[in-house]
Amino acid sequence: MSEAKIEIKHDDHGLKAPHLDHMRETVKAQPPGFFVVVTELPKGCPDLRSALYGPAAGDFAILEDDVFYKVRNDRPGPSRLINRPDRPCRRMVVVGINGDDPVVFTAYGTQAEHPSPREWWDGAMRPHETIEAAEFWTEHALAAGEEG
Repeated sequence: MSEAKIEIKHDDHGLKAPHLDHMRETVKAQPPGFFVVVTELPKGCPDLRSALYGPAAGDFAILEDDVFYKVRNDRPGPSRLINRPDRPCRRMVVVGINGDDPVVFTAYGTQAEHPSPREWWDGAMRPHETIEAAEFWTEHALAAGEEG
C-alpha cells in the first residue's frame, strides 16, 4: 500500500493527525479485503472520545426510560441516545477495505473490546446480524452530547 491518503467515508469522529497516522498503520496491517478491527492507541497518541454507554463500555444496561431516539446526520434511521457526555478512551475501531486503494468507512473511539454492531435500521444486515444488533442496542445507547 502506498503512503497516499486513505479516503475516510464517514469522518466526523474528531480524528487528529496522530489518530490518522495510527489508522493508516492499522489499515496496512490488515490482509486484503473488508475488515473491522479494534486497536489500542499507541503511547503518545491523544485520547479519542467515545459516545458508547452500556455493558460493552463497562456500564449498567441503559434502560428505555433513560433514552430518546433521533436521526443523526444523514443516517436513514434514528439512534438510541442518552443525555450524557462522550468520554475519553484509548481504543479505536477501524472499518474498511484494504487493497490497492484502501478505504476506511469509519474510524471512531470506543471503550469496548469489540466493535458495536450496526444500528437496528441498517438494511444491509443479515438476519442473524439484525438480531445481534437489536439485542445490543436494547441495552446500549450513544451520548447525545450537543444533540440532546
